[in-house]
Amino acid sequence: MTANPVHTYLVTNPSTLFDPKRVIEFESSAPIGSVREVEIDGRPVRILLTGIPLNGGLRGAELQVTYL
Repeated sequence: MTANPVHTYLVTNPSTLFDPKRVIEFESSAPIGSVREVEIDGRPVRILLTGIPLNGGLRGAELQVTYL
């Protein structure tokens, strides 16, 4: 079984939880459509890997916000 390639993702909606100018990039080898939990500025957040192609070889990702 071959490993998934590592891609660099850019969060396209950072203003949901962070400053709108905040650039959030991270790497992941998880398949597109996966939801990953990552720590940003000391906060655990859930991010959906959308895989939408962006400039510079980046792929899109979106913060997932759940209100309880």
